[in-house]
Amino acid sequence: MTFRFSAHYADPLFSLGHFQTFSPGPNTQVEQAFRDIDSTLSPPFSADAIRNAVTALRDHAPVSGYQGDKVSDAMRAVLLKKVMLGLYAKALDLFLDEASTAQEDSEWWSEVEQSNLSAALYLLQCVFLSFLLMRRILTGTYYPRSLPQTSTLHLPRIRSIFFSKNPWQPSVFMITLFPHLGAGSPTSIRSHLSGAFRTDTRRSALTYLEFLRDTLCRYISRFTLIVTYPLRLVREECNIKRRENERIRNERAEVLGKLLGLRPKLTWWLDAPNVEEDVLANREFLLEFANAIDPTASNGPLKNGMPSLLEGLYNAIFVAQVERHSSYLNNKDLRRPSRLTLLWPRLLFLPPLTLYSLKLLYASRASLMDMAQDAFETLRNFLEDWLLQPLYGVYRTIRAGGDEAMIVRPESIAADLDSLERMSLALAREKLGYDQQQLAALSQQIRLGDFTPLLKIFEEDIKSPFKSAFVGTLLRSLFIQVQKAKVDIDQALAGIDKLLKSQELTFAFVGVAPAFAVVYTIGGSLNRLLFGRRAKYGGKRKRQSVWLAVRRVERLLLFQPKSLINHGDEDRPSDVIPPLTSGLLVLSLTHLRKYALTSLPARSQLREGFLEDVRDLEDPSLGRWEKLRVLDRMWRNWAHELGWHQMA
Repeated sequence: MTFRFSAHYADPLFSLGHFQTFSPGPNTQVEQAFRDIDSTLSPPFSADAIRNAVTALRDHAPVSGYQGDKVSDAMRAVLLKKVMLGLYAKALDLFLDEASTAQEDSEWWSEVEQSNLSAALYLLQCVFLSFLLMRRILTGTYYPRSLPQTSTLHLPRIRSIFFSKNPWQPSVFMITLFPHLGAGSPTSIRSHLSGAFRTDTRRSALTYLEFLRDTLCRYISRFTLIVTYPLRLVREECNIKRRENERIRNERAEVLGKLLGLRPKLTWWLDAPNVEEDVLANREFLLEFANAIDPTASNGPLKNGMPSLLEGLYNAIFVAQVERHSSYLNNKDLRRPSRLTLLWPRLLFLPPLTLYSLKLLYASRASLMDMAQDAFETLRNFLEDWLLQPLYGVYRTIRAGGDEAMIVRPESIAADLDSLERMSLALAREKLGYDQQQLAALSQQIRLGDFTPLLKIFEEDIKSPFKSAFVGTLLRSLFIQVQKAKVDIDQALAGIDKLLKSQELTFAFVGVAPAFAVVYTIGGSLNRLLFGRRAKYGGKRKRQSVWLAVRRVERLLLFQPKSLINHGDEDRPSDVIPPLTSGLLVLSLTHLRKYALTSLPARSQLREGFLEDVRDLEDPSLGRWEKLRVLDRMWRNWAHELGWHQMA
């Protein structure tokens, strides 16, 4: 898996060119040199292989009037095609990398500019470098333009560094802290602070209290402006660097767009059987390629032949452009600060804070040990009482099958029912004179809960309660009623017991569920803290960046930016995409491709479909309206799956 843009845009052309092998010819030495170099020219093309091929083509260039053999000419044509394809691929990657870096730097400066906290942190991070530069100034090893060069360190020179003759102009020290003040920037101290000390003479104070209030507010405003003045300077510096990086991005993107437009001509050039025969076509194509890379380049090298022009293109891509870009960024200080510059406050304050924390921990070791022991006991009790024992109860419930009673046992109910039956039969035998057959029938009625004969005896006894209490059977009837009530209660409890036993497993799981919830929550938090969280499709932050990239692509297609170099874009048809827009589109599409290759599931329809849409947007044969249709398809297919509707 590669993230090079040329791997998806230029490398497929390698299989389209006429790069077939040839049988040995009469000039074996030249042919062997060409074969050795040809074996190294394959995607991804390396700078050393291209340089060796250009050198071989220059050294073995055919002399005017000399008729070489067909094998050598054919192999020379193959090397020319491969070198041209390699230069094209490297130029794409070079300008795309420079534009991407400028885009990332401009976004970083924009983030610092938009936040006062980030601006204050950036000011603190850059103080160390500023003091190192001031030390070089004081020791005489570095001289800014605003400081006269002197050989000795004396008081007037030190005063001129920290204080300027004009109080409204920045000093050398201020220019060192904020370089944009001495770079012809319209920013000045007067523009920031003169308004803070301006009073309204036309307004008269009506009362003394109003005058005091106005004066207090004015001085508070002055104090606020003075305190926040360094932050305003930092934000202006970030604004200047952001706009400069955006200008560099647009320039590189425009060159990239011109290179993208050369792909059809390059395809035709690679398909040609002999690239050195059609001189006019080769001249036009190579000059267009050279002008796209460096418009200031001279056309003189073409007079010396194609190898000389290829050598000039090699130097322009691998040497001149890299040096020019790097020197411009260094002179303007447009890059983001180094990691050491950004980390030095942490590296400075982290060791003493760590030592102080260790000292506090060592001084509190007794209380910490007690806390650790209490935490261990709490954890052990939680595991034993709330997790392991309930789990064992669940296991025991499943294994026993609910045979044990929970409230009342069946033996107790049977004993109470037998006692009630004996009491009832004895009363019926004595009072009613039942025989064995009648007693057996009454026993069946009692088992079914029918006490009609005994209730009749009770009804007769309560007609004369006092007499029946002393000489009758009223007390025996009452005791039978009490025993019957006890049996009824036992049977009701048995029904409740049966209901509880049917839900015993549910109650067991309900008892252990809170412990499982606590373990799941704490375990998940520790897992995310220690091993990180693998969110769906790269997480919300990456999906939001993709949403912004798709929105940027749509905005570029709808409102095409104007080029600062070429002013002929107004004459283009409305459906033709200009080079600047094409280059900026490639920046966003490269981000979309990288996201698909790193965050979407491999070998999935989601990833393949997303990459197909990206390839359609990269296709130079599609016009502006066709690409807008592709964007509509992306919004329909991927907006819900990737959560783009929730971003807005």
